[in-house]
Amino acid sequence: MAKNKSKAVHAIKIKHNAPFSQKIKKKEQKGQKQRRVGGFKSLAKFDVSRIKNKEKRIQILERKQNEQKKTKKMERKEKEANPDREKLDPLTIDDKRDIDENFVFDEDDQEELQNEEMIDEFQNYFQEGQDPKIIITTSERPSRQLFDFLKDVKDVFGPDTHYWPRKQFSIKEIQEYSLNKGYTDLLVFREHRKEVSQLIYVHLPNGPTYKFKLTNYTPCDEIHHHGRFTDHNPELILNQFNTKVGRRVGRGLAALFPSKPQFRGRRVVTFHNQRDFIFFRHHRYMFQEEGQKVALQELGPRFTLQLKQLKLGLFNDDGEIEFEARDDYYVKRTAAFL
Repeated sequence: MAKNKSKAVHAIKIKHNAPFSQKIKKKEQKGQKQRRVGGFKSLAKFDVSRIKNKEKRIQILERKQNEQKKTKKMERKEKEANPDREKLDPLTIDDKRDIDENFVFDEDDQEELQNEEMIDEFQNYFQEGQDPKIIITTSERPSRQLFDFLKDVKDVFGPDTHYWPRKQFSIKEIQEYSLNKGYTDLLVFREHRKEVSQLIYVHLPNGPTYKFKLTNYTPCDEIHHHGRFTDHNPELILNQFNTKVGRRVGRGLAALFPSKPQFRGRRVVTFHNQRDFIFFRHHRYMFQEEGQKVALQELGPRFTLQLKQLKLGLFNDDGEIEFEARDDYYVKRTAAFL
């Protein structure tokens, strides 16, 4: 029986196309230009968070980081190639502040302000040298955290600072008591959710009244290598209170401390204004190497004040509002009013 010869079956080879991702990789390896991402030629200003796909987002982020490295490397080479070129100081937000008519620069404006300040509410302190007598109280039902804050703050102002329990008294009643007892200043510290949040400062007997937002409080015990301060009257430093409102705030803060500092104690209290945030710091300075160098030791506490309202008169008076911070005042980061 003849064997049937098996028919030869010719296999047809099918050429599969390479995946699209491999094509892109080959093009990138050949040095061809990559596609734009989001309409940007450069990825430096591209917001990677707009990409919802995780893998694509990671890929674009790597490209962006590589591009930033190349840009820095080119800038470094340019600096090395031109070492004698003029170096420009970087511009800060303080350098870009909006300058308006309230800033005091001219001597004429300073003379006019000095004439007004000679007859303002603080003339007894600055001209006659009257020492402050301060009464401190709290909001109703104060927490333990607020009392810890008062322990740190009470001895900073001076020896003639007294605490008055709030109990059921209103601020108006405490204000009348302070006037009868000859106090010069009333400080009311309020809290929100067991955190110090507000300071109401009333200068007696004629005002003005300040309302500050108080944030970023750091107790003395939490400051690394903090010192213990003595009873000597501190020196006072006021920085960058350049406007008319700023000078009013600076004079009010200065009136809380004795007018004659005792330099033997080497205590310094600083109110530094930066973009209308007033930073409070408390240091002791120490001379080293026969007065050639000076070292600072922080005593604490730390906190930040932000002026919310400045009003003529006492707390309950219907006085003129000199300044009130609205929500639209600080939309621009370069806006400054102090």
